[in-house]
Amino acid sequence: MEVLGKYWLRRILARISGIAVYEGQEAHTGMPVMILKGAQGEPVEGEGVLALLEMLPEAWVLEWPLGAVPLSQYLGVAEESRLRGWLEALARTLLALKARGVAFAPVPELCLVKGKRLWLGGVGAKGLEGDPERALVALARALAADWEAFPLRGRLEALERGEARLEDLLAPEARGEAPKEAPEPPEKPEEARNEEVSPEPLKPEEPPKPPPKRLVVEPVEEAVPAPSSPPEEVEKTPSRPRVIRIEERDEPPFPVVEPSRPQNRRALLALLLLFALLGLLGLFLRPRPTPAQGYAMEFRTDPPTARAEVILLEVPEGSRMAPGQSFTVPGRVEFDQKGVYRLRIRVRGRDPVDYLLEVPGPPLTIKVR
Repeated sequence: MEVLGKYWLRRILARISGIAVYEGQEAHTGMPVMILKGAQGEPVEGEGVLALLEMLPEAWVLEWPLGAVPLSQYLGVAEESRLRGWLEALARTLLALKARGVAFAPVPELCLVKGKRLWLGGVGAKGLEGDPERALVALARALAADWEAFPLRGRLEALERGEARLEDLLAPEARGEAPKEAPEPPEKPEEARNEEVSPEPLKPEEPPKPPPKRLVVEPVEEAVPAPSSPPEEVEKTPSRPRVIRIEERDEPPFPVVEPSRPQNRRALLALLLLFALLGLLGLFLRPRPTPAQGYAMEFRTDPPTARAEVILLEVPEGSRMAPGQSFTVPGRVEFDQKGVYRLRIRVRGRDPVDYLLEVPGPPLTIKVR
């Protein structure tokens, strides 16, 4: 494994115009970085561009966002929705660079993605200049899982021929949104429409007709004679005496609440205590999740038919895996602890390569050239 100052060069990603692109790691902190060995020029910073951490005489050291992976891992397998978002972010960054007079041709190994976010590396380096439109179309064609069925294929091919611009990829039609319709003018009242359609001369107004004559009749209340008081009658003796009964109700006027009996309260307390004991018993007897057995890492080979041997040289503290243990890949390998493992990769007919593997992490692809 090569060492450049305080950085480890874990693996090489590409060689472009005399520039070797490495995935590196800071030796003290373990922070991932991108190293452009042999880069010359003036670095450009901005939105969507990897920040420059250190500029060495022989290389540029760029920031590598945590969790980001090179875009080259999605060659030929990018889904439609994900590819559309990456192309939109790439077009926006290339437009901003073009406005500053920087013509950058992105390649998959210099693009890092994490979800829908995308960063460019090496902007401003000599040898990486080019036509951004043609580079974007070539990148989309290489990433698309089904280029013939990709909805933006016609717009991208027009961009490659020079018949469209990068701004067209950010239009609402390219995003799949319906264009906004112009608001309809408010309807005019019926009288105004009648005046506009058929203007007719106004007729002279006729004098108002006098209201019909009516007899004024006021209602007069008739005097109702007050009823004459009946002549006093001689008080007669009632035929039977009147009787008023006052009786007591059998039921009281309010509900009677009887005091609770001590036996009922004891039964309720016993029932609550029983439920509490059952709950504690359930907590002790519930099945506990078994701890994870290890961390599975996927090893791939390019081409897939190639075979390689992975040998453990060093393991992190706490690991029970013995150095010297070997695995045959492609396939999945189980590691028992998190940390950095030092591996030696052997391929028949080629020199062995030492590699620092961080567990857990993304799948590792071994390219056999």
